[in-house]
Amino acid sequence: MTRILVTGATGAVGARVVRELQARQADVRAFVRDPGKMSGVETAAGDFDDPASLRRALDGVDRVYLCAADGPRKVAHETAVIDAAAAAGVERIVKLSAMHADPDSALPPFRWHGTIEEHLRGSGVPAVILRPAYFMTNLLMVAGGIAHTGVLPAPTAGRGVAMIDVRDVAAVAAVTLLDEGHPGHAYELTGPTPVTFAQVAAALSAATGRTVTSLDLTAEQARPRFAGAGLPDWLAAHLAGVFALIRDGGFERTTGHVPAITGRPARDITGFAGDFAAAFTPPAEVAV
Repeated sequence: MTRILVTGATGAVGARVVRELQARQADVRAFVRDPGKMSGVETAAGDFDDPASLRRALDGVDRVYLCAADGPRKVAHETAVIDAAAAAGVERIVKLSAMHADPDSALPPFRWHGTIEEHLRGSGVPAVILRPAYFMTNLLMVAGGIAHTGVLPAPTAGRGVAMIDVRDVAAVAAVTLLDEGHPGHAYELTGPTPVTFAQVAAALSAATGRTVTSLDLTAEQARPRFAGAGLPDWLAAHLAGVFALIRDGGFERTTGHVPAITGRPARDITGFAGDFAAAFTPPAEVAV
């Protein structure tokens, strides 16, 4: 049986990749720093900065799902996995990248992804690259504020975003890890249709039973919000850049890869809002 190593196995996508593979009866091993955070799956304890732990994790592995946490060490971490996988004779790598990945991008994560993609292409390991658009789960970053104020602020100039549910990304990853015909391809993954943040607010209103309104900020109004959110400098700059791309229409285009690969429709914002309604709803007042 094909054995698959999932890196980033406790992440938002990686944890779901593990579950998708298990649902397909695949032989899965999760590469984690703390095995205590995973249950119900074989684990390989290790660290991206520890070459020996990577070699142990890759022992007997045929295919790899590649994802390390975003941050200044991302390129070093993912290229270390690629090099170790090549040395171990791994037959396929499926890399989670991002739409707009480019080694010359001014936005750090897009630059990191582009650099890693180049390294992967030069490694000689057959690969699949997944480039998802804006994650619906990014909305959870502001869920507490929405629950408190009923307002969804964003500097989008009313442009649409072909948001994608991470569950669909994980499903595509599982299929491209298991099925033939995908190595050599790069898939841009989107939701079924672009949605404006006003439409997101309407979906959240319907799901929570309370009015949520969208507030379309200017770039100047949004800048101090990013700077004052306690985020690392690179992440604040990245978010500001992503919204600039949104205002330029850079996330409006949709593709049909999710249904073509998984055999089921991509989830839409209405379904996401319904599934995560509790996060956008104020806690019930405790009766005295």
